[in-house]
Amino acid sequence: MRIDVLGAGPAGLYFAILMKRADPRHEVRVFERNPPDATFGWGVVFSEGSLDELEHADYASYVAMMDAGARWNPLDVRYRGTSTRVRGNAFSGLGRRRLLGVLQRRARELGADLTFGVEVDSLDRHLDADLVVGADGANSFVRRVLAEHLRPTVDFAPSRYAWFGADLAFPVFTYVFRETEWGLFQAHCYPYDEAHSTMVVLITEDTWRGAGLDELDERSSLELCERVFAADLDGHRMLSNRSLWVSFPWVRCETWHAGNVVVLGDAAHTAHWSIGSGTRLALEDAIALARAFVKHDSLPAAFAEFELERQPVVERLQDASRVSCDYFQSLTRYFTFEPLQFTYQLMTRTPRVTHTNLTVRDADFVRRVEADFMERATGRRTFAAPPPVFAPLRLRGLTIPNRLVLMGGPSDAGAGLVLSELHAVSLDGRASPETPVGVPRPPRPDGSLRCLQIGHMGRRSACRPPRFGVDRPLAAAAGWPLVSASPLPYAPWLPVPAELDRDGMERVRDDFAAVAARAAELGHRMLLVDCSRGGLLASFVSPLSNRRTDAWGGDLASRMRFPLEVVRAVRRTWPDDLPLAVAYSAADHARGGLRQRESIAAAAMLHEAGADVLLVRTGQTVATSHPDYGRMYGVSYADRVRNEAGVPTIAFGQITTLDEVNTILAAGRADLCVLDLPPGQPESRSTSSRSSSTVTS
Repeated sequence: MRIDVLGAGPAGLYFAILMKRADPRHEVRVFERNPPDATFGWGVVFSEGSLDELEHADYASYVAMMDAGARWNPLDVRYRGTSTRVRGNAFSGLGRRRLLGVLQRRARELGADLTFGVEVDSLDRHLDADLVVGADGANSFVRRVLAEHLRPTVDFAPSRYAWFGADLAFPVFTYVFRETEWGLFQAHCYPYDEAHSTMVVLITEDTWRGAGLDELDERSSLELCERVFAADLDGHRMLSNRSLWVSFPWVRCETWHAGNVVVLGDAAHTAHWSIGSGTRLALEDAIALARAFVKHDSLPAAFAEFELERQPVVERLQDASRVSCDYFQSLTRYFTFEPLQFTYQLMTRTPRVTHTNLTVRDADFVRRVEADFMERATGRRTFAAPPPVFAPLRLRGLTIPNRLVLMGGPSDAGAGLVLSELHAVSLDGRASPETPVGVPRPPRPDGSLRCLQIGHMGRRSACRPPRFGVDRPLAAAAGWPLVSASPLPYAPWLPVPAELDRDGMERVRDDFAAVAARAAELGHRMLLVDCSRGGLLASFVSPLSNRRTDAWGGDLASRMRFPLEVVRAVRRTWPDDLPLAVAYSAADHARGGLRQRESIAAAAMLHEAGADVLLVRTGQTVATSHPDYGRMYGVSYADRVRNEAGVPTIAFGQITTLDEVNTILAAGRADLCVLDLPPGQPESRSTSSRSSSTVTS
C-alpha cells in the first residue's frame, strides 16, 4: 500500500514503523509541520502494564525507549507538610524529545520517508494514497475537515493546567499540593531522565484568576509557580516551553474513519493526563490499526476491526480519566482528611484501583489505612485491624456492628444494618394495596440491626404491585386519591394528583410523627424517613415536581420547608439517643432538575433538622429521568454529600462486592454501603412474607 501519515507524533511514527515492519513493500510517507527536534511538553510516563504491548509490537524501539528513560516503583504524596509513600506503582518516564528521536530513527531504519516543516492544510494532495492516517493531535486538521463524517464532540474541563519542566529529577512520581492565598496549586511531577522532571500544574479557574495568571506572560507565570513550589524545588528552577495555561479538551468521535482516511491517537480521542495514558493510547491505536491491516486486505474490514477493538477500550479509559479529572478539580473537599486517608483517596480515585488491588501493591500501606480507620471508629489502636467493612459505626446512642447494609433480608445475613421495605404512614400513602401500613413489630435483637423505613408515596401511590410492572395504575374503582406538591402526574399514564393544601400537610406531618412514636413504643432502634424516589416529600424538593407559587414553592429554602417540617416532627417524637436516617434524591437526572449546589444545601438542611445519616439515592423524581445505572453509580453523590455538606452517608447503587465496599469506606466516600445482591439472594427471598407482622398505628 501507499500510506500517507499526517503528523509525526508518537501515533503516526509508531504506525509507520509497524507497517514497514509488517511488509517492507509498503510505501509509507510521514508529514509533519514542525522541525524533527521540536516538541512542546517535557516527558511522558508509562505504567508497567502499558509497556507489554510495546515490547511485543516492536522490540527494537521498546529497548531503545527503556534505555533512554527513567524507572521508579513508589510514588509520594506531599500534603500539608507530610510525604506519604505508596509502593508497587511501577512507572517509566521518558523525555518526549527522546521518545520522538527513538521513533524517528526506527522509522527511517525501516525505510519510512519522513518530511518535516510541511504544513498539512489540505487533504486533496494525499487522497490518491491507498490509506491516509490522521495522527495530527488534539487540534487535528484532519478531524475538522472530516467533521461531517467523524461527528466529533469537543468540550473542555473547567480547570486550567500548564505543562512545565524542572531542572531536577524528583526521586519518584510525586503529587504536590500547596495551599496559597489564591487557592490550591497542585503539581504532578515525574522524572524522565537523570536530571529533569515534568511538572504539570493544575488549578481551578477561580485560582487562576485570583492569582492574576490570566494577565501574566509566560515568564511571570513561571516565576509565580516557582515561588509556590519553592520548598519542593529545593533551590532548582522550573522550565517553560510554551507552558501556557489551557483547559483540557475532551475529544470524542462517533466513528474514526471516512473513505480511505482514518484518525488515531489524540486526533480521535483524548484522555486526561492525570491518568498518564495519552501517549499509551496513541501507541496502542497504532498497534491495533497495523494489526488490522495485517489481517485484512480491504480498508473497510480493517477499519471495522480497528474500531471494534479500540473504541470500547478507549471509552473505558476516557470514563476513568474523567473521574480522575473531576477528582483533581474538586479534591479540596478532602482537605479535612489525615494524610494517610487523603493518599488512599487519591490512589483509589478511579474504579481501576480497589482495596484489594492496593493491598497487592503495598500491603503495609493498606494495613496502616485499616488500622487508622478502626482507630477512628473505636478510639482504640489495633495493629492487625480488619478491613473497613467490619468497623462499627456509632450514631447517637446506637452502635451499628459493621458498615454493610442490605435492603431487606434475614437478620442473620451478616450485614450490620438491614433496611425494611417502605411502610406507609397512612392508607393513601401506599405505593400499592400490598404496601404495609403502620409499624411492624421489631425482630429479636439477635442479628443485624433493623431500620424501619416509613414514607408516603404521593403521586406514585395507587399502583399495582411491582411484579406486574413499575408505576402501573390500579383500576379507577380500586384506587384512591393522590396528592403531591403540585398537580403534575408522575408519568403521563398516571392520574393527576391534587395539590396538597396546608391542612393536608399538617395531617401528613402528624401521620409521620405518630408512626415514629409508635415505632419507638414498640422498641425499634432506628428509623428512616423516605424523601426520595418521587414520593410525597421528594415531590416538594425538586423543581420538576414542585411548581407552587406559595410559601412551599419557589427557591430551595421554600421547597424544603415542608419536608424539613416533617423531619423535625419525627425527630421530636423519636428518642434522642436513637439515630434517624433520611433517604433523599441527590440528583434528578433530568433537564431542569435539582442542581448540584442545591443538592448539597438540601443535605445540610436535612442534617440540621435532625437526620443523623442520609441514604443518598438518585433519579426517579420523574418518570423521564435517565440515571446512568453503571457500576457504583450513586457513590459519587454520597461522596459529595459526606465531604461537602459534612453529613454521614449511606452509599447506594450497584455496589456489588465487598472489595468495592472496603474501597468506598476507606476512601471516606461514605460511612455505610448498601450491597446489591444478585437475584435469588436473601434480599429477594424475603419479599414473600414482608407484611406478616405489621401492627397498625
